Amino acid sequence: MSSRKNRGTENMENLCPVTRKRSTSKNPASAVGALVSATKSSHYEHPSSPSALTFEALEEMGIGMLDSEESSSSALSAMALAVSASATSDDNSNETTPYANVPRMAHQLQHTQRLSLGSTADTTQDSITVEDALSLTRQSAEKLQTLVQAKRSTLVSDCGSNSNSPSKRLRNPLAAVTCNNQSEAAAPLNFQPSTSRLAQVRQAKKPLTAQITSRLMPSDSFFVYRTPAMSAHINSGINYFERLSDEILLDIFKWLPKKTLLRMATVCRRFNRCSRDETLWTRLDLGLRTIRPGALEQIVRRGVLVLRLAQASIQEPAFTPSSAGLRVRLQYLDLSMASINRSSLLTLLSHCRQLKKISLENTELDDSICTEIAKNKALEAVNLTMTSGLTANSVRLLMESLTNLSSLNISWTDLSADAVTALVTHISPNVIRLNIAGCRRVLFDSHVASLQKRCPQLLELDLSDCNSLTPAAITAIMKFKMLEYLSVSRCYLIPATRFIELKAMASLTYLDIFGMLSDAAMEVLEKQMPKMGINKFIHSSVSRPTVGTRRTSIWGLRTRD
Repeated sequence: MSSRKNRGTENMENLCPVTRKRSTSKNPASAVGALVSATKSSHYEHPSSPSALTFEALEEMGIGMLDSEESSSSALSAMALAVSASATSDDNSNETTPYANVPRMAHQLQHTQRLSLGSTADTTQDSITVEDALSLTRQSAEKLQTLVQAKRSTLVSDCGSNSNSPSKRLRNPLAAVTCNNQSEAAAPLNFQPSTSRLAQVRQAKKPLTAQITSRLMPSDSFFVYRTPAMSAHINSGINYFERLSDEILLDIFKWLPKKTLLRMATVCRRFNRCSRDETLWTRLDLGLRTIRPGALEQIVRRGVLVLRLAQASIQEPAFTPSSAGLRVRLQYLDLSMASINRSSLLTLLSHCRQLKKISLENTELDDSICTEIAKNKALEAVNLTMTSGLTANSVRLLMESLTNLSSLNISWTDLSADAVTALVTHISPNVIRLNIAGCRRVLFDSHVASLQKRCPQLLELDLSDCNSLTPAAITAIMKFKMLEYLSVSRCYLIPATRFIELKAMASLTYLDIFGMLSDAAMEVLEKQMPKMGINKFIHSSVSRPTVGTRRTSIWGLRTRD
């Protein structure tokens, strides 16, 4: 009986995970001999099999390094790793280990040994005890086998080809418990057991971090997830845009570019009607564009107020025969250097009655076009620079009709002497900015005197290249009491000494006399007139829609949304 106790004590020391005492016995399964002979089971005929999980085998595989503070689940996970490793192959023999499907737990062997040694009552009770032990062992083996399979699948999916995998049967005691999806190349080894609380927390956090990273990174398979509530709304067949008022739709459409508005008009009839609203087409910039036939009519039908067509090419026909009842709301029109036929221009201007400012620079005109222009009584600024086709009758009609005119640029229009006479005789007294440059051999001193009597409130006057003017013109100019800007460039009949007399004009601030004086004479003149800016402006800005590099506005009004 004492030998049995000593043998049980020896086995207890070998199998206890707390003492960590290495067994000196070379046969790790000798303690199970009594149970093997009693049961005569064919599954235990190979006690030297590596699948017999004594602590010597576990310690060789690194599992004996587990701390005693770890929970039983940590030890069970580690043993499962060892069983998974021993079930594959034996590194020493290069042969598959037999009967690997019956794993043996050390505490189960100890429990069955105690049952077999303590059964001395009778044969019936001993056999019952052995059967209970065997059934308990089979149940535990089945549970452990399930755990082993789950652990195998986890190792295959997570660890992959990790060199620290337990399947390699490495001797490193830390290698068998370092399988937390860590790799030597990606991150340092994690010395915590795979079933510890810290590892579980890390495993719980990793999918969340990966999910957040996948959300931030662009993906080709991006999709919008529809909740059941959204799907219910979509499948209900309710058109929520129909429930919106036209005012709300217009507030949405006003933020869209003009190209997008044109596409929105093809969606449905309501969108087509709302996209044509006049509030969405108050300003439009089509400079340097090619306007297709019939497109200009569609543009003005939208109710555009500010339209820029500078250097645009308008193809014929610009208007259809059905444009008789066309209603145009144009107030600011820029056709500077535009390529447009006179018939199309006449049709356009015949529908314009609210124009306030217009620029027809470098276009072809005739008496009928001037008649249509004269019908816009509210015109304030007219730019006719370098236009052709102006006659004395058309100029007289314009000057008599445009009583609200305040700015006029009629320079370089090849006017006749009669046209100049009609201009200075019938021009509106409200004009404060006038440019009649380029009237060579047709503008005389008498015309300047008539102009001074007709428009005494002039602020800007440009008489450049009127080479028929004499010093008498300076006398008439000095009678303007409010004149701030004067240009008499290249008026070669006026001597340089007469320009010094202009310093007596208190209101005169800028004087342009390009091509009249040498550099030395210019220095003397600047000393004589220190408060006056001389030769500051090369080009005139009278009635011009755009000045300098500003190409997105005309007369200070934006042409783009």
